[in-house]
Amino acid sequence: MRYSLRERVGKVLLARRPKSLLYAMVVSDMKLVTLVRPRKHSLHPSDLHLLFGMVSSRVFATGEHWTPVCFPRFNDQGFLHVYINYIATGVALVLVSADRDSFFAMTQCREHVCDDLATDDLLQRLADAAAQRALHPRELGVAGLLQLYYRNKTLVQHFGTRFAESVGDAQMRRIINTYKRLRLHMNKGGQKPLRIIYHRSAADTVLAWQSSSFELYAAVDPSMEVKSMIRLVNTVLEWIDKEEDHLFVVSPPSY
Repeated sequence: MRYSLRERVGKVLLARRPKSLLYAMVVSDMKLVTLVRPRKHSLHPSDLHLLFGMVSSRVFATGEHWTPVCFPRFNDQGFLHVYINYIATGVALVLVSADRDSFFAMTQCREHVCDDLATDDLLQRLADAAAQRALHPRELGVAGLLQLYYRNKTLVQHFGTRFAESVGDAQMRRIINTYKRLRLHMNKGGQKPLRIIYHRSAADTVLAWQSSSFELYAAVDPSMEVKSMIRLVNTVLEWIDKEEDHLFVVSPPSY
């Protein structure tokens, strides 16, 4: 998603924030578009994951919903109240408040947000973004990449491509399982933790790379040599750095 669209949506949420609102977010196809939060506090990724699981449930697919939710990393002894409403196909507006009696304020906020997003076709652009598939590996500007998973440790966000058409179901499962095994090896700890693991079998070639700022897993054409694979991954890292504002929520609006 283009950074300019994220920014405009974030400004709409911030401008329409009622006093009782803690967090406001737009979620498109289980992906975070933007998040409005208090300046000194953000929802922990595990709490966001819990919230996304709710949003994806069919129970919340139609109508307005107002429900108490315990976010363990925010406060495991209490509840916040969550408003969920799909404002376009695949696009949900999620509002979080500490005030259990603020349902009507949240409803009014949603009406204002939808009115503002309707200008300049912002709502339609969000719906179009929700309908898009994940990027194809070739869209990263390299040849021979079958799939890539990248995690930004600083932002605690991740990005992944879909698998190339040449990858069948059995190979897909094998590559995912290889990612899991390599991640376990790298995260065992110790005085000298592994940073790069090159895995090659008769059927698959996978590279796992972990630094202080990112975690990366890449599957490439099995015939690719090590040097070519390293060049490919470096090219991908340059591309991710260039596209960071579009791939991740880098600077969410705060109040």
